[in-house]
Amino acid sequence: MKINNKRLVQVESFLSRITFLFFVLVTCPLLGQVKQKKMLQESDYHLWHTLQSENISENGNWISYKLVYPNGKDTLFVRNTKLDIQYVFPNSFNGSFNMEESFACITPIAGLQILNLKTGKSHTYAGITQYKYTKNKKYIITYSKAGDPSLEIKKSSGLTIMKIDNVREYKIAPQENAVMFTDGRCIGFITLTDKLEKTIIVEKSENPFFNLTWQSNGNAVAFLQKKDDLGENNLFFFSLKNNKLFEFDSEKFLNPKDDFTINPTVTTKLTISDDGQHVFFGIKKRDYNYSVIDSTQVQIWNASDKLLYSQREEIGQWDKVAKLGVWFPYENKFKQITSNQLPKVILAGNQKFAITFNPWQYETQYKQQGDIDLSLINLTSGDSSLILTKHSGNKNHTIISPEGNFITYFKGQNWWVYDISKKIHINCSANISQPLFDQNYNSAGEIPAYGILGWTKNDSSLLIYDQFDIWEVSPEGNSAKRLTHGREKNIQFRIAKQQYENFRTENYNGFYALEIDLDHALILQAKNNEKSGYYIWNKTDAEKPLVFNEMKNSYLMKSSKGERYVFQQQNYQNAPSIWFKKNKKSKAELIVQSNRQQKDYYWGKTEKIHYSNKNGTSLNGALFYPANYNPSNKYPLIVSIYELKSHELYQYVNPTLYSDTGFNVTNYTAQDYFVLCPDIIYEIGNPGISALDCVVSATQSVIDKGFIQKDKIGLIGHSFGGYETNFIITQTNLFAAAVSGAGVADLTSWYLTMGWNTGTPEIWRFENQQWRMGKSLFEDKQAYNRNSPLEFVQNIQTPLLSWTGKQDRQVHWYQSIEFYLALRRLQKEHILLVYPQEKHVVMNPKDQEDLSNHIKQWFDYYLQNKSLPSWVSYK
Repeated sequence: MKINNKRLVQVESFLSRITFLFFVLVTCPLLGQVKQKKMLQESDYHLWHTLQSENISENGNWISYKLVYPNGKDTLFVRNTKLDIQYVFPNSFNGSFNMEESFACITPIAGLQILNLKTGKSHTYAGITQYKYTKNKKYIITYSKAGDPSLEIKKSSGLTIMKIDNVREYKIAPQENAVMFTDGRCIGFITLTDKLEKTIIVEKSENPFFNLTWQSNGNAVAFLQKKDDLGENNLFFFSLKNNKLFEFDSEKFLNPKDDFTINPTVTTKLTISDDGQHVFFGIKKRDYNYSVIDSTQVQIWNASDKLLYSQREEIGQWDKVAKLGVWFPYENKFKQITSNQLPKVILAGNQKFAITFNPWQYETQYKQQGDIDLSLINLTSGDSSLILTKHSGNKNHTIISPEGNFITYFKGQNWWVYDISKKIHINCSANISQPLFDQNYNSAGEIPAYGILGWTKNDSSLLIYDQFDIWEVSPEGNSAKRLTHGREKNIQFRIAKQQYENFRTENYNGFYALEIDLDHALILQAKNNEKSGYYIWNKTDAEKPLVFNEMKNSYLMKSSKGERYVFQQQNYQNAPSIWFKKNKKSKAELIVQSNRQQKDYYWGKTEKIHYSNKNGTSLNGALFYPANYNPSNKYPLIVSIYELKSHELYQYVNPTLYSDTGFNVTNYTAQDYFVLCPDIIYEIGNPGISALDCVVSATQSVIDKGFIQKDKIGLIGHSFGGYETNFIITQTNLFAAAVSGAGVADLTSWYLTMGWNTGTPEIWRFENQQWRMGKSLFEDKQAYNRNSPLEFVQNIQTPLLSWTGKQDRQVHWYQSIEFYLALRRLQKEHILLVYPQEKHVVMNPKDQEDLSNHIKQWFDYYLQNKSLPSWVSYK
């Protein structure tokens, strides 16, 4: 068959035109539906919220989370991890699951709300302000402050089965199976096991009870009773096992001439020993028994005094500080543990021993925590022995083993144990081949340890961190085994905070170590310079990744039954989201995405930059690109400085005017700015010069990329970053404008300044901390001068905006005044903002907004050629 090619071409042409027309008609409406992105404006900031993970149910079928808004209208959500089911609780808090059955929370107006997770129905119980499910989940303990305060015991369904009126104080047992209560005149407890039972300890009393305390295993309680209006209190101990009440005999045990009263404080709180044989509590002299500093009399500041006059005035003298005592109710004995000579204490040996020390023993000294001598007291016999001299005052360097058999301490760059029973010191880390002190420590003074994870069961072995890994060592020091393989992988492993509620248990002026069961899997937090996440460790397989990627992974939660996991992910481009894994090997599923409105706006991106300081050390920085970046344009740059800041690359930043330092990265990237957050490392003796070196190198590396306006670069810093800003602009004209918040101006005057928030001189910060001088002013005055902004203030050509809080007791506002007066005398471009009611950071929302606007207008004028703000006009 013959084909007419001309006719075929005509048909094909016609069909092409019809197809094109059809395509246009069909797609035009779709094209019209494509939403054009917007530039972010201040009027949009209120749309952003903060995502907070809350809880996961027992089997992991439900999670709760909260969205927190700047206007305070927060919302609590409950979401199913399998199905698309979600419940909303506006303005609610304190949410918790009762297995997979129900969810409860508090709403300030409505009271307690209980949601039945199976039916989706909820019920509200008005007036309830506090609640707690019992361990067995059969009951709910609720408390109402409305009218006469009342304590109610409800079934998990919400039905009230017991009510006690006029309850002034209550305390739930650690096992969550009982609650102690008092209405002031009566005190008792309710057991909440299979059988609900109320027991009255004291039925009627003329004086009220308070300070209710449980033994750790729930077998005993202790409490106080107000004796009179002069501060006298009675102390009681009650054994639930023996159903026996003991009363402390104050007249017998507290010497009348000392005039001590029972007066537990935060540092001498009422506690019961684990074995129930000892009761610890504070005793304190009456106020009229010690000399009170008369503020109208002349102050005598003696240079040979151990403590400055201001320290005695601010912190107080040991004579007026509560002392810790121990009562043996079954033996009817009492001992005072601490004294004016040894006023601090850590308990050991199952609370049968006490370590006492004086933190001011070696005054005058210039460390944040002074060296100490440790004395060990046998609380039964009263025998005392000195076990350590000139030991580190760092609390993290002395930790008691969970069973109390060993005192663990870091000394000479090794971990040691003191065996209490054998009275010997052992270097338990002698067989660890890697350094145990911080290899990247970049401050002056004592180099800290990486730390310990804890002890295994029965104090069998100690778990120690090096830079990357976890080691298991015997207390005898004859074995050391590396449990993880982080060094080979360049990954640092640490125990995940979410696995244990408390890393360490508070122990008066120290800590008990965490007890770790290596027969169960451990969840480890993992990170390196590029990635973060979680690994699962067990004895058989060592560590295996749960999630590990180039995101910030955090807030991991694991179901108490099974292996279901929930965690958050974010980086600067991606708002925080919640991900779910039904087991450790399954693929993660996105179940909650915050700030979905971000997709409607142009948003900046990030890049990790690399540069070197003058010594050739490789450093990193986080570079934030402008939203809707156009590579054919050139942009202004703001450099935000402090110390190490490259980690901000992985932090999502909500736009807001309510920042406590007045600067927000997203506010600026949304308005055509690049922002650079460089890392700074320091040479001891040269904090300012080191900052100059690193910041200029980092800034130049960004300039070299070719998209920055070289004459439109700003610099900003707060606190130590404020000092760095002040110094850097005395050494270079690279920056067209600068902002310094609460910054130091003169190293000499600041070295010789009092830290009025502590009553101690700032000298320690220079010689042994952040200022990194390493020597006193009088040993190396040239170093102080060459790093002091005031020494070079005449060189400044950069317009400077400074701000300070008039109530700042950390960096006194006079430092800003010194710099202001110098710049004023030299007729430099400078404005100082003083906030009369603010401290080191700005907390009042009105002032936060004001500071944010001033800083933005300052940079806009100098870096984007916008109109001169009226407040900048020189009069």
